[in-house]
Amino acid sequence: MQPFACLRVVSSFRAVQLSAQKERFVTVPVGAIIETSADLQEPGLVTITLNGHSLLAFHRDIIERAVPVNDRRLAQGA
Repeated sequence: MQPFACLRVVSSFRAVQLSAQKERFVTVPVGAIIETSADLQEPGLVTITLNGHSLLAFHRDIIERAVPVNDRRLAQGA
């Protein structure tokens, strides 16, 4: 099983939302909680989940603009 990371965005960045109709850029806002099971040690595009939507984001943006959330209850707003 791959490791799971839950991160809080501290500086907004752009990501690509893939859909059946077309690809489009979206802004991942400050305060958003993103999740990924990707290897954050490897550069390139990483699949993340934001509000149930799969997005592609650059590894560097995630590393530089998001911080780990240690307690998933905090990530869920509990």
